[in-house]
Amino acid sequence: MYAQLKTVVPVNNVSKTAAATASGLIDTLGFGWCTIDIIAATADVVSNKPTVLKLQEADTTDASNLVDVVGTRGGTQVSTSIDFVIPNANTAATAVLQNNYKFNVDCRARKRYLSPTISPATTQVITIVANLGRRRGGDGDPLATAAAKANSMNLVEV
Repeated sequence: MYAQLKTVVPVNNVSKTAAATASGLIDTLGFGWCTIDIIAATADVVSNKPTVLKLQEADTTDASNLVDVVGTRGGTQVSTSIDFVIPNANTAATAVLQNNYKFNVDCRARKRYLSPTISPATTQVITIVANLGRRRGGDGDPLATAAAKANSMNLVEV
């Protein structure tokens, strides 16, 4: 038997201009884990990768309370405020890996609301999809453990 997942689409096919932010809230109440896919349309050039790619959290829906989740902050180079380097964007619509960035999250260690956030380098259409599940004891971890297995350019786990 497979676990029943709850799917949430906090951002659905929204066009964002350069440096604009796409984000949305995901309520994790009652769920033990989730996978979050941030999907960006095919880019014109490889340097058109996101300038911001991160996960934020809060106990309320008030955006002013959101704080970055350490370990999920992507940027152009690792520093004290950047945890991983965002890979170059994919420019071929037929490529095996598209501009899909995945976060696997153990919700038990997080605040109630998660907010995936992306800012494209150029105008792109953005979609964010989350699948939430309840962790079952004794049958292993249902989350993918490698970016290739998750069919994603990035796999970030917290």
